[in-house]
Amino acid sequence: MAEPLLGGDFQVSQALPDATPIINPACHKDIVGHVRETTEQEAEHALNTANDAGTIWFATPPSNERPSYYEPLTSWSNKLQPLLDILVREAGKTYNNAIAEVREAVLNYYATQVKNDFDNNTHRPLGPVVCISPWNFPLAIFSGQIAAALAAGNTVLAKPAEQTPLIGAIAVSILHQAGIPRDVLQFLPGKGETIGAQLVGDTRVRGVMFTGSTEVAGLLQRNIAGRLDAQGRPTPLIAETGGLNAMIVDSSALDRTSSH
Repeated sequence: MAEPLLGGDFQVSQALPDATPIINPACHKDIVGHVRETTEQEAEHALNTANDAGTIWFATPPSNERPSYYEPLTSWSNKLQPLLDILVREAGKTYNNAIAEVREAVLNYYATQVKNDFDNNTHRPLGPVVCISPWNFPLAIFSGQIAAALAAGNTVLAKPAEQTPLIGAIAVSILHQAGIPRDVLQFLPGKGETIGAQLVGDTRVRGVMFTGSTEVAGLLQRNIAGRLDAQGRPTPLIAETGGLNAMIVDSSALDRTSSH
């Protein structure tokens, strides 16, 4: 079951929407699980929680006193094996492709960066960051976005692709079990035009990480354009989008490849 994973003490004051089945794209008779989308009230609570938790999270020294930085990111890769079956059934991957994605999702790089290279005196967090991941890399990109934002001292509001919420829910649960505080990392499944728009459009959000279409990236950019923080800094959008790029190759490329 994929449903919102919130920090703080959330009190339900309205009827929650029904869960909907998640169908294996390769076999429509196979119900992989169910998802309950985040309500507007839950998203508002998550935004408040992320905003309140930011100061404490950043104030915890990353190199030695922030065990929920280094150790969970290091140990996370040992707990990814159960995700192989879900990657195949929910995302439609082959087993070879699923294994490759699990390998890509290992977070030792971010753990090492936190332990060796981050200093609270030189690195300043943005604040609450919204991470929006794609369906085609629902674990590797999803976890990479989260780990990078956490490593920099930000709190995270993670919204998975609508097609692959189960993978996201399991990934966030593993990180919570490993020690990442629930107030710092929250999981909010839902549609881009509803929950995604509410999160990105909120002025408390200080950064957005997105992988997906160029069209949606443009919408996100327009949404946050002109939003400044207390120091006058714009809200960054870190976007990896589709499309084709031009590549200009000169003769020096031949010199660099001839020896290999």
